[in-house]
Amino acid sequence: MTDMPAGSPQVARRLVLMRHAQAAPAPFGEMGIQADLNRPLTPHGRQGAARQGAVLRARHFVPDLIMVSPAVRTCQTLEAIGSFYGDRQPDIRYVNALYDAAPQTIRDLLYEVPDKINNIMILAHNPGLQALVAHWAARHCPPDAENALQQGFPPAAMACFTATKAWNQAEDGDIRLQDLSCQ
Repeated sequence: MTDMPAGSPQVARRLVLMRHAQAAPAPFGEMGIQADLNRPLTPHGRQGAARQGAVLRARHFVPDLIMVSPAVRTCQTLEAIGSFYGDRQPDIRYVNALYDAAPQTIRDLLYEVPDKINNIMILAHNPGLQALVAHWAARHCPPDAENALQQGFPPAAMACFTATKAWNQAEDGDIRLQDLSCQ
């Protein structure tokens, strides 16, 4: 139940969790975090991100805030998505904690978002994203998304969630999977 007075409209808040698109492996012989951070998208990855951008535009998703891992592949994914926010420029934050983030780290970032932020996109990595998507979807999963969810969360996958409470107040049971878009 919501704490809103009777007759008040509920604000639909949307959250898109997106995994970066397909990236090239690190150059032969280069290892470590810096080599992984510098992995660029492949041409296929750029195309996949562009297709997902078209999906976001078709759904009229306009983020107030975009949080992005600082890895080259996530930054290039955001660029390849293209503009989907119309006249409004979202607040884009490059968040170091999103690189190799655990599900709880991603969740904690939402607790830091001000009440007035309704629509958020988080662009990051597996396995943290997949684990968080599976956790929230286990509570509320549309039947047509169940099969796709079982297949994992591949590159350029997106999960759209809604909540009627502010993201910094919503509990796991308040967050509902609306749609899953995997390529």
